[in-house]
Amino acid sequence: MKPIVLAELAGSAGYGGGERYLELLFDRLDHTRFRPFLICPEPGPFVGKMTARGIPTSVVHLAPLFNPVALFNLVRVLRRERVTILQTHGARANVYGRLAGWLAGVPCVVSTVHNSIKDYEVSRLKQWVYGGILRLTLPLVDRIICVSEATRRDVLDDCSEAAARATTVRNGVDLASFDRQSDGGKIRREWCLGSGPVLLTVARLTEQKGHRFLIEALPGLLSEWPTLVCVFVGEGECRETLRALAREKGVDQSCCFVGSKDEVADWYAAADVVVLPSLSEGFPFVVLEALAMSRPVVATQVNGVPEIIEDGRTGLLVPPRDHQALEGAIRRVLRDPALAAQMGSAGRARVAARFTVENMLAETIAVLEGTLVPSSRPVDGSERDAA
Repeated sequence: MKPIVLAELAGSAGYGGGERYLELLFDRLDHTRFRPFLICPEPGPFVGKMTARGIPTSVVHLAPLFNPVALFNLVRVLRRERVTILQTHGARANVYGRLAGWLAGVPCVVSTVHNSIKDYEVSRLKQWVYGGILRLTLPLVDRIICVSEATRRDVLDDCSEAAARATTVRNGVDLASFDRQSDGGKIRREWCLGSGPVLLTVARLTEQKGHRFLIEALPGLLSEWPTLVCVFVGEGECRETLRALAREKGVDQSCCFVGSKDEVADWYAAADVVVLPSLSEGFPFVVLEALAMSRPVVATQVNGVPEIIEDGRTGLLVPPRDHQALEGAIRRVLRDPALAAQMGSAGRARVAARFTVENMLAETIAVLEGTLVPSSRPVDGSERDAA
């Protein structure tokens, strides 16, 4: 039998959680069963990254939201590649993918939801438009994969009719890539981080990630640990705004903006505490990776994060937009090395038990293969009436 053509329509060509998901998926797909094909909605680093790994890749510009030419081009690519299963990622890709899959006659279409629409960094009007189109196109999709139970609840809150199609497949990481032998000392030496406490946050520099609240927490922490350094791994439109805020708060000498990094294990190894002060998240790889590295995590109690962190056992959870709570939680970890070590060990054990890439892949493949069964698509009222 020829391999099934599995097309993945990415949400972007950058490198966020959705792209990390795809990277892990492509690395572990059984190529005797599936022939992977990547479609990106614009040029970007993810295109080169996957092309270098030998993944056939095509760029189809999907902008603006209503673009008949983009839809036509996507339909043409799907027909040319004779796609059997189309999996899409993010609201824009889910909208285009459902319509293009239907027009191209793709047998199976799976939408993947990595973040709730209400948390998208777009206007309320655009959120409303996305939600409306996704509700209208629901009959065109076989299954909806949600990366957390919180995300699934948001999908059903927006469209209760999606219940029969929506399933939760949580993200997972490769434990072997995050072992305890990584060289944190090398990072400290190369970046002159010193021997004091190191806070680490790994996230795009956008408003959604809440970096400003971490910067606002630093003055109080520096009064107790003057040699503390806060490392920001990531790039984004808020970089200069955050640097200006650090200068305003008088903590710029203690903030180290290092840009994006492909290999992050050594950065985790260099950290005393990993901090994720996000205003919203789906099911963040950063938290999974930090726990896999046995690092204590302080994160905001948003969306799927509490499904990973057991507050007080594998990390500490704080409300979003609360720099004082963030400061207090970080202080608690830094003051108690035994607690930090305890949470790190418990966190790695939790990831090993529940959030491995093997689990993620097996559950994802089960959903994808399930769509190939003729009776697997739920029947809505109109289809029953037609029958």
